[in-house]
Amino acid sequence: MDVRNTCRSMVPRRSACGVLVVLLAGLALSPVASAQKSPYDWALIRLDYARQEKVAQLRALCDRLHGLARQAACDQFVVACFDINLQYSDATAKGPVPEALVDRVAELRNGFNDYYIQNYFAFYDILFVNTQGQSFYTIRKESDLNANLAPAAPAAQALAQCLRTNPQEEAFVDFHHYQPSAKPAAFFIEPVHKDGAHLGWIVLQCAINKVNALLAWTDDLGQTGETFLVNREGYMLTESNFEGASTILKKRLDDRNVQRKFADGRGHRTVTDYRGCTALTSFEVVEFLGTRWLVVAKMDTDEIVTEHYLQHRRYYADKLLVSLRETPVAPLRDLIPPAARETLRIDMDEFLKADNGERLHTFGVSTCTGVLATYPGRFAYLAHISPKDRVYGADGTNLLGPMVKRIKGFDIYHCERRRVMFVVVATHLNALLAIVDKLVEEGFLLSQIKVMYNACAESATISYDCPQNHLVVSWRSTGSPHDRRMHVMEDTANVGAVIQRVMDAEDEATPRGNVSSAPGTPPTGTPEITHSTMTIKEGGPDMCGRDVL
Repeated sequence: MDVRNTCRSMVPRRSACGVLVVLLAGLALSPVASAQKSPYDWALIRLDYARQEKVAQLRALCDRLHGLARQAACDQFVVACFDINLQYSDATAKGPVPEALVDRVAELRNGFNDYYIQNYFAFYDILFVNTQGQSFYTIRKESDLNANLAPAAPAAQALAQCLRTNPQEEAFVDFHHYQPSAKPAAFFIEPVHKDGAHLGWIVLQCAINKVNALLAWTDDLGQTGETFLVNREGYMLTESNFEGASTILKKRLDDRNVQRKFADGRGHRTVTDYRGCTALTSFEVVEFLGTRWLVVAKMDTDEIVTEHYLQHRRYYADKLLVSLRETPVAPLRDLIPPAARETLRIDMDEFLKADNGERLHTFGVSTCTGVLATYPGRFAYLAHISPKDRVYGADGTNLLGPMVKRIKGFDIYHCERRRVMFVVVATHLNALLAIVDKLVEEGFLLSQIKVMYNACAESATISYDCPQNHLVVSWRSTGSPHDRRMHVMEDTANVGAVIQRVMDAEDEATPRGNVSSAPGTPPTGTPEITHSTMTIKEGGPDMCGRDVL
């Protein structure tokens, strides 16, 4: 049975896990269940099931490959082919051999290749190696054929180190960069003996793609969730869902984070991940033939907050508006608007894009709302939305929808969605909730939405320099038309941080097992958080809403 059949055998368990996660999600919406667990607890349950599923699949794959390796070491045909090829290699080293022998060995090798495809195709390659470390035959016939694998060449150092110890029992070499195949590989090393004499080793090469396929994607962890494998040195052994370039044996995680998890063996931890984002993690150490790996399932806390908001948006929408109205306006600044070689002026009921260093500029934002969407350093859109627009409940225009469609369809890859930031600028909050709802429905997170609100102003002028990510909002005060003091990007309020503060405050205020009976109040509780918190890197979004752009 090949790896595909192994994967098929796991489908029923995976499907069952998926159904169970759906049922758990349904329970999370029920008052009784939600009174017992916070949104973070429900997220950890999802992460636990994802991690358990991946661990089970990884163990099944490793056990199957191990079984095949031991089978090969005892397979009479494989051992006979090893012996004949070894004798042929020794004979050719001494001088020319009869043509009939050459033809006979070629026929034998063709038969062995077919036998490999039928029985051992789960391995990328099979190498026959003598006691001096010389690879005298391989299936793939790559550059390791007839090469001495024992010297500690950088490209094959891990395999060389193992062979130099002259292992008399089976051994396993963990995944490392293997230059002959130009890809990471792991190896089962099975010694071959004949009449009590050690002849060499059958080396069975494992490609990383089989392991990567197991952990490549997890459907039940939302847009920021992923599962991956880490080796003892902290390098990822699988591809990231959020990096364009390969991360296998290239992306190294923070050593304090990795070593703490290896020491704990299994558990939960809140960390700042390799992208600078705060994430909940469920992890487990897997041991295999002397090798230790770390299986990690993770999800950004920003997505957990956004999901909870979507489940109870009417309640949290009111809380958001109250918080913004009650929060004092940040101190105004005396600044000079950003300069650029070219300025694009946005009129009312219009949006424009800057992607060549231009400055975006609009003025007279009073009963209207300004919306900035930017991927700092790459592009930015600025919209001047009037009360005739759909976000106000009217049907005259629809600026936000087409603007978001362009961003998602033409400007970014899916994995880059977290890098887009939105800033809503207004003297009122009449359109804010509709804008927030539209953005989260389009797959953006609350933490990506910022608000610059000044009810004391009569109107606003917005200027944005995309290359420098420099936003200046100049407010014209009522009764003082010439007083134009300003706010900058640092003065904005983060919607995700506001909602998270509300969630955390309610968890602290609501006793476990009690459900608030206030109309429109979401079912919440104050469970004891079972995962520990460990901030590894600075600069990522934290529990106070600071974010990475």
